[in-house]
Amino acid sequence: MIEGLRHILYPEVCVACRALLRTGEQLVCGSCLDGFSPYPGTAAGGDALKRVVRDHFGQEDVPAGAWCLYPYRGSGRLHDAMHSLKYEGIFPLGRLFGRKLGELVASSGPTGFDGIVPVPLHRLKLVERTYNQAGKIAEGVAEVLGIPLLPKVIVRRRYTDTQTGLTSSARRLNLHGAFGPGSQPCPPRVLVVDDVVTTGATMTAAAGVLRGCGASLVSFAAVALTEKI
Repeated sequence: MIEGLRHILYPEVCVACRALLRTGEQLVCGSCLDGFSPYPGTAAGGDALKRVVRDHFGQEDVPAGAWCLYPYRGSGRLHDAMHSLKYEGIFPLGRLFGRKLGELVASSGPTGFDGIVPVPLHRLKLVERTYNQAGKIAEGVAEVLGIPLLPKVIVRRRYTDTQTGLTSSARRLNLHGAFGPGSQPCPPRVLVVDDVVTTGATMTAAAGVLRGCGASLVSFAAVALTEKI
């Protein structure tokens, strides 16, 4: 958090490589943005995300639509940037990634979404971090698409253990009953937004609650998808 506060007060260096930012650059330098190696074309990342969900949970859980910016590994500059967003308090990165994700979604044509739903944090984790990284990403997506942000359609009602290192079945069990209906009504067509997807267990669990709340079409958008090597 101290590093995050320092960067907010003196945002002159790239959060990924610590190089000096040039005029017009914000938080991440152009070299690192290029080095994040986005999926080629509009559909590749979404197809990869759908494939991961299908492989782990079956065709019935595949979202109606899907978008993803980057393949993700457990090291490298993208990892460092996402770590800064999630754990070091550099929350403006969320809106930066969110705007890029929103541009990707918009590039595929009219969306028809009624609202954007960030994957929620449990209230205790929200107190610990002070913000929801998925919520910050969703703000950027909503800004680009001009679609309402609906952060209270679902809530995280159970504090869950970290998903890191769990199998897909263990991830699903870990998230059983983790989400529930929130205080906002759920519209028919929603886009669920998260930061990094590994098996899709979190977004799939959230989507199940949204459908139970009345959503007839649920799509996924994520900044990154864990790449198996």
